[in-house]
Amino acid sequence: MTPDGFDGFVADYYQRFAEALLAFDKSSMADILAVFDRVTAAGGTVWVAGNGGSAAIADHTVCDCSKGTHVDGHPPFRTISLTSNIAMLTALGNDISYDAVFSEQLKYYLTEKDALLVVSSSGNSPNVVNACTYANEQGVPTIAFVGFKGGKLKEIAQHVVHVDVQNYGIVEDAHQSLIHCMTQYMKARKTA
Repeated sequence: MTPDGFDGFVADYYQRFAEALLAFDKSSMADILAVFDRVTAAGGTVWVAGNGGSAAIADHTVCDCSKGTHVDGHPPFRTISLTSNIAMLTALGNDISYDAVFSEQLKYYLTEKDALLVVSSSGNSPNVVNACTYANEQGVPTIAFVGFKGGKLKEIAQHVVHVDVQNYGIVEDAHQSLIHCMTQYMKARKTA
């Protein structure tokens, strides 16, 4: 807690957020855009998964990628969140294990035209790690947005954006900004 109370806390939070946005390595974003373009051209789907706030980012990602990039006359960017079907999620968690709720869905749905995007502040949640491992084994591109020290996902995903910050809120804010930035570019180039 800062000595300046709430105003100081607000100023400190946004200062750290701004520093995080400027500091993280953005070089992999072009490669991720290329994956998105290949999936779209092939008529495939980007499957998205995360837990907690990252699950909300996964769902928001679907809105921004699908609706947010759509321009009549251009192929749609198909994205589906593996976190959205509560009946499926709870059935898998109850009947198999929570560690398998995403990888098991990929067994049902994933095709060679697809890609996987996992969002995780820690990079270590077993269910997203298992999903990434499964997608790697199937030979489809894997993308991870991670924070903190990057965790296991930083090691195993093919394309990684790592926001090296030790604050969940700032990491999640930065992860959401990645999708906003990329999808706004994807739409803008269609209408240029």
